[in-house]
Amino acid sequence: MAISPSFNMSCYLLCVSIILFSLSFTSASSLVSKVCGITQNPSQCNQVLGSNPRAAEADLKGLGYISIDIALSNAKQSFGYVSSLVNTTTDPTLKGRYDTCAENYDDTVDRLSQCKTFLDNGDISSFQTYVSAAFTDIDTCVDSFEGPPAAPAKLDVVNKKASGLVDIVLAVGALLDGQ
Repeated sequence: MAISPSFNMSCYLLCVSIILFSLSFTSASSLVSKVCGITQNPSQCNQVLGSNPRAAEADLKGLGYISIDIALSNAKQSFGYVSSLVNTTTDPTLKGRYDTCAENYDDTVDRLSQCKTFLDNGDISSFQTYVSAAFTDIDTCVDSFEGPPAAPAKLDVVNKKASGLVDIVLAVGALLDGQ
């Protein structure tokens, strides 16, 4: 039995399509690995970007938008959490520390929001400056709890997660700067 030339061509096109699809997936996957490889918590980064369906097709600038969206959403939630602490504590020392954290998370939200505009305009220097400032804002919240009374355990978790997510944006900025 002879195999028709159209069948051979169909098989060839199918194989080429599979190879091209595999290469595009590998390229996006390796870009995520490259970004995550320069973060402070590669595991968190791979989990966050690796599970995001938009990241599978994104270039580096696209990963910038994705990572900003994720960090910004988290910063807004963190701000809400810290604001609730401000409103529920009666301890004046803790209230002052929570106020500091709330102000810093509010600044983090503003800075991350502005990063999108810088990315749109290709202003990588300003992008990096604002992301670094957002990272510092979170550190300021953490530092405000040096000495007793200690931060609640949940606030430590919130700060650590927020810091890790902003660090992903920092990593994207560093790679964009190298282009």
